[in-house]
Amino acid sequence: MKRLLVLAAAIAGVLLYRKAHESEARKTVWSNSTDQVE
Repeated sequence: MKRLLVLAAAIAGVLLYRKAHESEARKTVWSNSTDQVE
């Protein structure tokens, strides 16, 4: 039972990390595409 909880926590951590990384990449692309042209 304890192993299952550790495994579930590890999977949740990986998914959260991926989601945060994807969000940051999307924000970077969006800010680059909407920069002011000088």
